[in-house]
Amino acid sequence: MRTLLTHREYFSRKNKAKFWTMDFEGINDSLGHFGRYQKYVFSLACIGFLIPALSVVSITFVGNPVKHRCVVPNCDDNSTYYNEMFTEWAIPEGDQCHVWALVNITDQCEPDVFLNTTTSCSQWVYDTSLFSATTVTEFDLTCGKAWLRPLAGSIYMTGMLVGAIVIGDLADRFGRKKGILMSALIQAVGGVISALSPDYYIFLLMKFFIGAGSSGLILVIYVLAVEFIGVKWRTFCGIIIQISFALGEAMTGVLAVFIRDWRWLQVAVTAPALLLISFNWLMPETIRWLVAVGRTDEAKMIIQRIARANNVDVPRHLLDNHNMESGPVDGTLSLTSSNIELVNETRQETKIKKTVIDLLRTPVMRMRSLNMFFCWVVCTLVYYGLSSTTISLGGNIFVNFIAMMLVEIPSYVFTFLVLDRLGRKASLSFMFLLGGVTCFISGFIHEGSYWLVVVLSLFGKFGISAAFAVVFIFSTEIFPTECRSVGVGACSMCARLGGILAPFIASLADIYKPLPLLIFGVLSLVSGCLTVFLPETAGCELPQTLQESKAFGSDQSIWYFACCSSCHKTSTGEENVAADV
Repeated sequence: MRTLLTHREYFSRKNKAKFWTMDFEGINDSLGHFGRYQKYVFSLACIGFLIPALSVVSITFVGNPVKHRCVVPNCDDNSTYYNEMFTEWAIPEGDQCHVWALVNITDQCEPDVFLNTTTSCSQWVYDTSLFSATTVTEFDLTCGKAWLRPLAGSIYMTGMLVGAIVIGDLADRFGRKKGILMSALIQAVGGVISALSPDYYIFLLMKFFIGAGSSGLILVIYVLAVEFIGVKWRTFCGIIIQISFALGEAMTGVLAVFIRDWRWLQVAVTAPALLLISFNWLMPETIRWLVAVGRTDEAKMIIQRIARANNVDVPRHLLDNHNMESGPVDGTLSLTSSNIELVNETRQETKIKKTVIDLLRTPVMRMRSLNMFFCWVVCTLVYYGLSSTTISLGGNIFVNFIAMMLVEIPSYVFTFLVLDRLGRKASLSFMFLLGGVTCFISGFIHEGSYWLVVVLSLFGKFGISAAFAVVFIFSTEIFPTECRSVGVGACSMCARLGGILAPFIASLADIYKPLPLLIFGVLSLVSGCLTVFLPETAGCELPQTLQESKAFGSDQSIWYFACCSSCHKTSTGEENVAADV
């Protein structure tokens, strides 16, 4: 068994890799950008992408805020249920945290023994007609402790943020397959321990680790697939793998239909990650990473294996020429690299490393960067917020949830079909406005027309899911080449902030039912309006430096859209290849 590299060995091999590079695109051309072997790897990646999706939205059912009421002294015993006749005179209408006080110490349960003054309670009776047990019923997350319920979703998102950074770095050091193995173990073990949690705080701690493992699986599997697929197929495969993710989210709703106890459901959505341990044998290590750490002989063996599977030959000079420059071969996996690889082939690294501060120095880039940061926050907040609000829309929550997840599939297909035709700015603005208008209107619809609220919410999820797909691509083109990684990385960090806030915004439905939808609608509308201030990038030569960014888009008016006229080339920079993929 190969031992793990020490820090010194890792960086030694990484420096050595500068002299042992390969013409990766030349090899892709010879092997085929999406041949039989690449399809095999991508199929496994789609399966792998489905599994972490199960846990991303599981808190909707695991922490479902079931109906509850106070335990009524003298009336409740071990045989009573949530809906009892005595609640009409013993509990204030619509009050889940108080009970009418008793006249005096008595064992009677009659209307005349209760006063018109209320007293708080410390025990509750829960409606178990829908779920036999959730974290709310298990740990009494009601009344004064109700704020702890959405905290689980925020902790999960915090874990995803940390996992993306830490596991991404470890996958760079020890390989993509090791990253998948580590992430799968973290998610599965964390899920099982969370299901056995004796108190809510241990459950929250485990949610952090589950989030970290899920994020690691998503990022590492995605990057592994991207590093095997040629640039011509990356946008298409990026859409298909997102469809797999949506199917995984919908599968959570299917599992919840049959598993109504939160502990068993928690195991059902996390334990399948153990199946991904088999990727250590089924999946090959990526050629780019092997070359990056100096293991070129293994890289050549994998290239020859792919060639045999695809029934093609690779010219020997592509394997023997180690001096050809081909952009960074370190395959850096971080919070951002997987998004950048979706649209642009990796470019040559700049010598001077840029930071977020550089993006905020000039008025032009400051406006564009802050605008894009806000778009990412809104995308994530509304995306996960709408997923959480399915429990308060009315009707069958399982049908609502599954529909809310599956509506992402047509949104991704729609995005793929119109993105190059409408352009980035028009597409993003339209999707935000669609999501904003439908969410905002649904907030004013009478509760009796819950089906209309559900339909409008589905349109809102359609719009925001499509906006999420567009903003991934748009942000990689807005930032110049020399600071693209740091720019998209900052966007992704802002996105996690939206994910952390989403559960708390969704929980505002307990105060005023339409409030979350109104907030989602307003934020989406604001983002849709702010998007028009960004320059169009579709079909344009993109700037390579911050200096070139000042001139980029200067000949475009605020109301300029690529779908209305041909795009001008405003800088002598990098050509936008996303539209041609």
